[in-house]
Amino acid sequence: MMIFLYGDDIFRSRRKLLEIKQKYAKSDKSGSGLSVFDCEEEKSAGEKIINVMNTGNLLAPKRLLIVKNGLTFLSDEEQDKILNYLEKNKKNVENDKNTVAIFWEGGMPKKNNKLFKFLDKNSKKQNFEKLTGIKLAQWALKILKEINPLAKISKSALDKLTAYCAENNFLLFHEMQKLANYAENEMINEAEVELLVKANLGGNIFRTIDALGTGDKKEALKLLHNHLEKGDDPFYLLAMFSHQFRNMLKVADLKENENMNEYEISKTAKLHPFVVKKSLAQIRNFPLAHLKEIYRRLSELDLKVKTGKIDIKLALDKFIAEL
Repeated sequence: MMIFLYGDDIFRSRRKLLEIKQKYAKSDKSGSGLSVFDCEEEKSAGEKIINVMNTGNLLAPKRLLIVKNGLTFLSDEEQDKILNYLEKNKKNVENDKNTVAIFWEGGMPKKNNKLFKFLDKNSKKQNFEKLTGIKLAQWALKILKEINPLAKISKSALDKLTAYCAENNFLLFHEMQKLANYAENEMINEAEVELLVKANLGGNIFRTIDALGTGDKKEALKLLHNHLEKGDDPFYLLAMFSHQFRNMLKVADLKENENMNEYEISKTAKLHPFVVKKSLAQIRNFPLAHLKEIYRRLSELDLKVKTGKIDIKLALDKFIAEL
């Protein structure tokens, strides 16, 4: 059996992967039937992956194969090896209830990828799209009950919390844990969100980005470490960097390619006029191509943090030092 998990909401897709893995672990206490390939580290894992699917395990009647980011990091040649095997052994793989192969992608793969097309058509698939609005609020309430069945949060506090976390569900989960522990079964209100989530970070992040724009990395690192020394959440800092540079990228694109004015940008991008005004001032120091590269690198660091490949504080230092 094949399972295909992918999508922009990496936090939820990782939770699903962990859920399947934990369920499997109950039937295989020794873990001898588990094989995990992280293709960012093993870029020539095609043959090994095929061998696992093609070979039984005498020590464990059931097998779980997890292939991480194969569509992102494996070469076309390695992907073709896997695809050819799957196409030739399609029925056997689909009907083999003792071997489960999970293909997990930390993001949205290219839909014209041949292996993507095959998995999309022939596996149990789930696309974890970014949640917004009511769906995000419903998911957040569900997660809060998982953290603490007695926890409660007011609608206004939840709206403010989701806005502060900028659709970063990894950060949202982290902040809800903090709020649930602080509230001790009492209603979580806006005051607690203001106190613990540090909404005032936004303005200070602008100062840090201003420093980066003028090439003053020393000042930017100083501002970053001021945040950390005060106890500001490093995950929120990374989310805010991503949020601000994403806004700057939107503004720069509409300004450069559509020649829109401040009001038109605000309306089209659905950004507060203050954010647009500040972003227009900042993009003078960041050409559009450079902004795209910065946002790409932030996305890579975000993925590495969420997959445990780099420490969050080191990731923040690395982002500023290498800019």
